[in-house]
Amino acid sequence: MRAGSPEEPTLKPAAPIDRSAPSRLLSSEPLVGVVNGATGGWVVPLPDKAQLIIGRSAECEISIPDPTVSRRHVRVHIGTELAIEDLGSANGTNYDAMPLRPFERTVIELGQPIEIGSARLFIHAARGVLPASAPTAPASVKVPRAPNMLPPPPAGEVVRDEALRRIYALLPAIAPSPLSVLVLGETGVGKEVYADAIHRASDRARGPFLKLNCAALPESILEGELFGYERGSFSGAVTARPGLFEAAHGGTVFLDEIGELTAATQAKLLRVLESGEVLRLGSRSPVHVDVRFVSATNRDLAALVSSGSFRADLFYRLEGIRIEIPPLRERTADIIALAEFFIERLATRMSLAAPALSAGAKDLLRGYSWPGNVRELRNVVERAVVMNPHIAVLEESQLVMYATSAKVTIAPGARREAPPTQTTSRTKDDLRGALEAIERQAIVDALDKTGGNQSAAARLLGMGRHALIGRIEAYGLSRPRKRS
Repeated sequence: MRAGSPEEPTLKPAAPIDRSAPSRLLSSEPLVGVVNGATGGWVVPLPDKAQLIIGRSAECEISIPDPTVSRRHVRVHIGTELAIEDLGSANGTNYDAMPLRPFERTVIELGQPIEIGSARLFIHAARGVLPASAPTAPASVKVPRAPNMLPPPPAGEVVRDEALRRIYALLPAIAPSPLSVLVLGETGVGKEVYADAIHRASDRARGPFLKLNCAALPESILEGELFGYERGSFSGAVTARPGLFEAAHGGTVFLDEIGELTAATQAKLLRVLESGEVLRLGSRSPVHVDVRFVSATNRDLAALVSSGSFRADLFYRLEGIRIEIPPLRERTADIIALAEFFIERLATRMSLAAPALSAGAKDLLRGYSWPGNVRELRNVVERAVVMNPHIAVLEESQLVMYATSAKVTIAPGARREAPPTQTTSRTKDDLRGALEAIERQAIVDALDKTGGNQSAAARLLGMGRHALIGRIEAYGLSRPRKRS
C-alpha cells in the first residue's frame, strides 16, 4: 500500500444514506472507537458530533498515526443510523470484506471491523468497553494512548508493558464479536494466554475452550481429532467418536500452529468455517456446530499464501481480526513482573516461601534477549526455585539460561546483545552434564515432596507421567512402589 492521500474533491456530491436498510444504531448512548494500527491498539471515546473525520492528520477528530492511513481518510456519520464514507483515500476503506466507493455513505453495524488502510477500527457502545473509572475524553482528543485510558487487563494476567496493555484493551471489542481471530507472534510469547482471555471475556465463556496443536499430530490422526469419526471408518475405530469441533459446540476452538495444516485439512477446515458443518470420517451426514475459532502461528501466513502452501480463502476467513503479540525482549516492563509471578505460583504449589530476586538477578533477567520468550523465562525461574528451595533470595548465579547452550550475564546498564549461538564441544558436554544433574535432582526432590506419588510429581514438574517414568529409568532411579 502507498502512503498519503489525494486532496478531497469538492464537486462530487455524497450519496444519501440508504434508508431501506435497517437502522444499525439502536440507542443514543455514547460510542467509542477501538483502533488497531501500526502503533498498537487503543480505545477512544467518540466526540458528541453528527460527523467526525478519521485520518492520519493531527487535525482529525480521531488521528491514526499509520502510514497507510490517508490524512483525511474516512468520515463517520452518527445519527439515527451509523454510516461511514471514504474520502477518496489512497489505500481505500473496506467494510464487510468489501471496498467502499469514494464519497458514498454506507450504513454499518456496531462491532463490525472497518479496515482503514491497514489499520482496523471497531465502533462500540461505550458500556463494557471503557472502565467505569475512565475519564471522559474531550472532543479534541487526537491519539488517546495514555495508560489511564486503557481498561485494566483481565484478573490474573500479568501485563505491565504499555504496548501489550493496548492489545489487551482490545479484548472488550474483540471478545463479543463473532469474527475469527488470528494471533501472531514468536514461539512462547503468550498467544494461547491471549486466546484464553478472548474466550473468558466472550459470551461463550460458559462453553468449552478446547485447544489443539496442529503441528503435534500427523495428518491421519489430526483429522480424526478435529472432525471425529464413525465406527469402522478405519482400522481401530471400534466406536464412534466426536471430534474437537463437536466437543467445543457453544464455545471456542483454539488451533495453535495453524500454519502446519496440510492442504487436505485446510480444505475441510474451510468448510467448517463457511457452513458451520462438520463431517466425521466415515460419515455422510454433516453435524452442525456453533464454535468460534481463534488460531495462532509463529509463521508468516501471508508468505505461505503467496507460495501456495496455505489457502488464501482460509487465511482471510481466519484473519477476521489479527492480533500480534510482541516478543518479551520488547516488553522489558513485563519481565520482572512475570518472573515474580512464576516464582510465587511454583512456591505456593511446593508449599515454600517464595524467594525474592536480587538486584543482580533482575539485571540479568532484563538484559537477556529471551529467544524462548515467556516460556523460557518461566523455565529459568522455576528451575531456580526447584534447585534452591529453601533460600530467601535468588541470586544471579542461580539463574541459568540453557536455550543457547551458554549462560549470558549482562552488567547493569550494558547494551543488550544477542546471546552466543556456538560453543566448543567441551562446553556443550559440560553443560549437558550439568543440565542432566539438575533434572535428575529435580525429579528426586519432586518424588520426595510428593511421597513417591509419580502422578503428583509429574504435575509438580510440569511433565507427563509417562515422560517422568522414562526419565526415572534413564537416570537409574528406583521407581516408588505402589501402596498396597
